[in-house]
Amino acid sequence: MSKLRQTKDGLLIPSSLLKGLTGPVSVQREGNVLFIESEQRRTARRRVARMVQRLRQAAKGLKNLTTATIAREVAAVRRKRAGHR
Repeated sequence: MSKLRQTKDGLLIPSSLLKGLTGPVSVQREGNVLFIESEQRRTARRRVARMVQRLRQAAKGLKNLTTATIAREVAAVRRKRAGHR
């Protein structure tokens, strides 16, 4: 059995597709997507989603965005992050 199969009771996922997952596994359905992932990957995915949400909110406040403005912001963030290392 190497393919996914949908039955009247649900979705059958062969163990060969789940071999790379170690430790606890998170299974979550969002819309028409089924996420089967390790807890670490789930945490990372959620962290990225939060960052994207914050970036989108911040972008709403910026109206006249130029290449120079973006370069200044990137440089400021890099300076700040360099101080934390």
